[in-house]
Amino acid sequence: MQVLRLALCALVVLLSACATAPPDSSAAPTSAPSASVPSASVPAEHRALVDRFVAAINAGDAGRVAETFTRDARFDSVGRIYEGRTQIMDRFLGPEVIEAGGRYTLRGVRPGAAGRVVAEYDFATGHGGSEHFTYDCAVEDTRFADCVGRYVG
Repeated sequence: MQVLRLALCALVVLLSACATAPPDSSAAPTSAPSASVPSASVPAEHRALVDRFVAAINAGDAGRVAETFTRDARFDSVGRIYEGRTQIMDRFLGPEVIEAGGRYTLRGVRPGAAGRVVAEYDFATGHGGSEHFTYDCAVEDTRFADCVGRYVG
């Protein structure tokens, strides 16, 4: 299991080094999420969902994190596909974030295409590393239904 985690960490580092998307210079780092975008541009329920997700994951509360996803949610994390809430938690967010002691800092929230919400994060890995990425998610009934996670810069 330790070898698998080390291999996954190495893959994450390699993928982040290969990212081609330029950094979004308009999003300055902030520890105050409410400063990210005017509240009128992001539906309040989307913003509340993002805030609920960040609070739950930073608290290490797997149950509350799981509740931010629909049962049949899909998550594409840099090409790794997780089908359903159970896979998202058991194979991705549980081991790679919560159990690893990772911490999200919300940099900004903006509306996405077709009613989606895009949240930009800095992530402290829990092992001294850091990552910068976006989650672009569809929302159904105040839960994430389909998310695409991509590294930035």
